[in-house]
Amino acid sequence: MKKLKKYYSMNSKKGLSLFNVRLDRRFFIDLIILLVGVGLYALSVKLFVIPNELASNGIAGLSVFMNFVFGISPFLTVLLVNIPLFIFGGKFLDKRELLLSLVGASAMTLWLMVFEAVNIPGIQYSNLILAGISDGLLSGLGVGLAILSRGTIGGSLMFSRIMESHTKMEIDKALFIIDVVVMILSLVTFLALPNFAVTLLSCFIFSKVTRLVGRKEYRAEVKEKLAFFKS
Repeated sequence: MKKLKKYYSMNSKKGLSLFNVRLDRRFFIDLIILLVGVGLYALSVKLFVIPNELASNGIAGLSVFMNFVFGISPFLTVLLVNIPLFIFGGKFLDKRELLLSLVGASAMTLWLMVFEAVNIPGIQYSNLILAGISDGLLSGLGVGLAILSRGTIGGSLMFSRIMESHTKMEIDKALFIIDVVVMILSLVTFLALPNFAVTLLSCFIFSKVTRLVGRKEYRAEVKEKLAFFKS
């Protein structure tokens, strides 16, 4: 009972808390934003990536590569990557972000299971570039919302947040570098060259939209540049 109180507690002044994270109104708003964002990212995989035979970005793309080359289950790859990331992330990210990231990583699997269960039909484009643009926009919006919630979905996004907090590298650059590495691995094993080029375009759009949605200062910077061109 004492151990339970250590992680989960409530008092009249501080309110409900979990792992010393206050579960206040702001937390639940961020939680909803995170779940919506993860859902949009998973939906993009179902709608655009799979039916158009593109490679996914980040840890999802790595799991496809590991399955193709070594026959390792995608779920196992995600698990093996996320466990050390969460341990390592504890040194650089606060407890609130870690807690939301744990929810986000779990929600990714659940959303994919839901979309599979309801059998959402994918959209197959005659022009592959449109598929890449659509995936970049929707997945970028989803992950941008995850960042806006001050959480992550684990995997490459969590690693990029660690890089951002520790090295001051912009999150879109960290995401794009990881995606390029995954894309190259996919290209030399199973991905056709046209699909590689379109996936790379999708990853670039994804990284920029992610930062635009998730970072207020970047939105202000873009707005300032647009105002300059209009004047």
